Amino acid sequence: MSHIFNAPCYQKYDEINQVRHFIRLLPLSIKNGIAFGYIQNDILFFALKHPAFKLEFYHKIALVKQLLKTYQKETSSLQNLKDIKYFVTYNAYQKERESLQERESLQSYGELARGDFINETKDEKIHQIFENIREIILKNQEN
Repeated sequence: MSHIFNAPCYQKYDEINQVRHFIRLLPLSIKNGIAFGYIQNDILFFALKHPAFKLEFYHKIALVKQLLKTYQKETSSLQNLKDIKYFVTYNAYQKERESLQERESLQSYGELARGDFINETKDEKIHQIFENIREIILKNQEN
């Protein structure tokens, strides 16, 4: 397979696989924030999923560069890289927010309580609170 990837038409695919492999080797706190990576003009670009990861990446860029140097020595790949840059891809961020909103809207449960409890409280305020709760339960059952 390696001779196929050395062909000029597959070099970009091999480069993408190398970047993906490097991303998989990163620490979990960094890896979770990366949507994808690519190489352009001998610079490794990381597209981050969320603006908060940009600050996380800023503080850990030295670690990522050190890991890249170690990766280059061990695997002899990604040798031509001169720098690492990162940015937030708002498209991935927007898709992630939309999927979270869809999941939140799908997690709707019907009323499980029946409201047929005995209210034995002696205090009038607490008695009224329990009756209000009973009314809410009965209204939720109708919907």
